[in-house]
Amino acid sequence: DPALVYQARCEELEEFKRYEVYDKVPLEDCYRITGKPPIGIRWVDVNKGDEVNPNYRSRLVVKEIKKDKREDLFAATPPIEALRMLFSLAVTQGIGYTGQRYKGMKIDFIDVKKAYLNAKATRDIFIQLPDEDHEPGMCGKLKKAMYGTRDGAQNWEDEYMTFMRDLGFISGSSTPCVFYHPGRNLRAVVHGDDFTILGHEQELDWFRDRITKKYEIKIG
Repeated sequence: DPALVYQARCEELEEFKRYEVYDKVPLEDCYRITGKPPIGIRWVDVNKGDEVNPNYRSRLVVKEIKKDKREDLFAATPPIEALRMLFSLAVTQGIGYTGQRYKGMKIDFIDVKKAYLNAKATRDIFIQLPDEDHEPGMCGKLKKAMYGTRDGAQNWEDEYMTFMRDLGFISGSSTPCVFYHPGRNLRAVVHGDDFTILGHEQELDWFRDRITKKYEIKIG
């Protein structure tokens, strides 16, 4: 439905403005700094609902194609065993805890909305402006990481690693996206923008309060 796609795209651009994703700068700045034209962009439009109950989402992404052999643009992902361990502990120290559920541990599933847009851009990246925000002779210089940039996942990883460590979490030695908080006995696994965290209810409330103050989240 073109009308619903248009509405979804307008909502995405409003989020871009709110997160201050890019500054408009003259095209000359792009050529002077990079020697190349701005990187192309595209819209990814999906209906997460159905024809009866539509739920249109549009995401503006960068088309940055790999043209070199850089191996330093990397973001870790946790092994499936890490999540299995949390689920096992949720049973043995949670609902199976001496038959007293209220004394055991629980699991929170937290999704950070617009995760990449919380991370700062660490390179000079210039993008074409979308038609809805076009201005002759201008392009966009990224201030935040956009989906489609080669180091977007890495920048987001740096962002949430700093957040977790500031709260007192220690990241794992085998994989950096597994965390433990020694003072509060919290365990967490982070996969992209999804946080799975195990702990006692009052400690989960503490974490939920902290992450809500930092990011926009959805709790499953």
